[in-house]
Amino acid sequence: MKPLRYTCLARDQFPQIFQTFMEAFSDYAIDMSSMKEEMLLNRWIKNGVDFASSVGAFDGDRMVGIAMTGLDTWKGEPAGFDACTGIVRGYRGMGVAPAIFDLLIERLREQGAKRYVLEVLQQNRPAVGTYKKIGFKITREFDCLQMILEKARLERPSAAEAIAIERAGKEILPAFERFADWLPSWENSFASVARIPDEVVIYGARLRDRWAGFAAYYPGLNWILDVAVERECRRQGIATALLARLVQDVAGKVDRVKIVNVEHADAGMLAWLGGVGFEIYARQYEMELAL
Repeated sequence: MKPLRYTCLARDQFPQIFQTFMEAFSDYAIDMSSMKEEMLLNRWIKNGVDFASSVGAFDGDRMVGIAMTGLDTWKGEPAGFDACTGIVRGYRGMGVAPAIFDLLIERLREQGAKRYVLEVLQQNRPAVGTYKKIGFKITREFDCLQMILEKARLERPSAAEAIAIERAGKEILPAFERFADWLPSWENSFASVARIPDEVVIYGARLRDRWAGFAAYYPGLNWILDVAVERECRRQGIATALLARLVQDVAGKVDRVKIVNVEHADAGMLAWLGGVGFEIYARQYEMELAL
């Protein structure tokens, strides 16, 4: 086999990139077979993907590996995010991923990035091992959950009668940032939600004429990206009221909804999610590489 060629990518290569993505993820632990070109592109726009900072591996004209990179500020510093790394079967275990990352990391350093962030399924031990060898360190653990709508348990307490749920626009997102107890993952960051190019549904909860909670739902992925309640307004049924409104709106369109990247250390959040009918379907590591 001739040595592979590694190069940064361009936006007009997206159709070929999509084909490589589908081939590389055909045996992924989570089924990707329903992914469409527009859906994937919109998700990458959400995550701030910069094609010129992304890298492809080529065997002749065939693209056999990709690493798509998002750019943004993370923890107050310029950073990159691994929006997707995939290697086609037959090319795995041959050093393709480390070679891609060598070029990618060089590119990020040239752009002034201070860290590189990724999320990886905990069960994907080969990938976790590769990232550790490159120098990534685990920073957090996330749980990903789903709820079958028929099994939802969303009884609203009597105190919730004072809660008014209304739709809001992206412009209101900054008002909710202080509600979060921990930094949302890159996928769910407020900046990522604001970048969504197609439909995103923001629900705001008002309690006595003040914003008391919110939820952000992305129909394109059927994901609840964020849900949070102001600390002093908790235990009054606000989160359940938000979820009940969301379920009411999506009923008949989907049979389940997902919420991704809930920090594993947040026992209270996970207990509430379990109580209303969510079950864990995957666990992820967040990993970071200091540049």
